[in-house]
Amino acid sequence: MARATVTEVDKRLSAHEARCDQRWKENYRRLDSIENGIASVNKTIRNTLLFIVTIFLGITGFLFQEIIYQAIG
Repeated sequence: MARATVTEVDKRLSAHEARCDQRWKENYRRLDSIENGIASVNKTIRNTLLFIVTIFLGITGFLFQEIIYQAIG
């Protein structure tokens, strides 16, 4: 096998660096997309939990009020 010249090595290395740069840009784009998706799911879970807690407190307050009125009356 013939030994590569400096110019050939430089060309191959430049091409390799360009491909790697493009791959990393794509990876970062995908990671940003995943992070945004996770943030959206977290927000949905948080809002659902807040809704459930609010409903639970409302029902608990109503039942507590009924128990107090039955005890008094």
